[in-house]
Amino acid sequence: MPDPPGKKPAGAQLSRLDRYKRDKVQPDMPPIDGGEYLINYFWEVGPVMAGMDGPVVISQAEIRAWQENAGIDLQPWQAGLLRRLSQDYLAQSHAAKDSACKPPYGELYRSPNLSKLIDAALD
Repeated sequence: MPDPPGKKPAGAQLSRLDRYKRDKVQPDMPPIDGGEYLINYFWEVGPVMAGMDGPVVISQAEIRAWQENAGIDLQPWQAGLLRRLSQDYLAQSHAAKDSACKPPYGELYRSPNLSKLIDAALD
């Protein structure tokens, strides 16, 4: 019988995202200088769409439909960038399921309690 949604099998390690959520930590994000509107568009369009076996990269048709619905006319490079962001987002979301996966930006995650545990072990 499969595990209930949201439950990890016994002995499974938590993903980086699960550790962030557990410890109520906001991950580091890269600075954005001048392209905030494209990031906002990215989150409005996607970042992914539903596929038969789970999330898939947003399609050109989905981007076109979003443009028509939102009344926005993207330049070809902007539409291409949204699709590329979707590809990178999906690839990183799959890679991040491995607890040893390094973050795409910022430092390696360290639990807020880890320093305390190390200090206690050394005392």
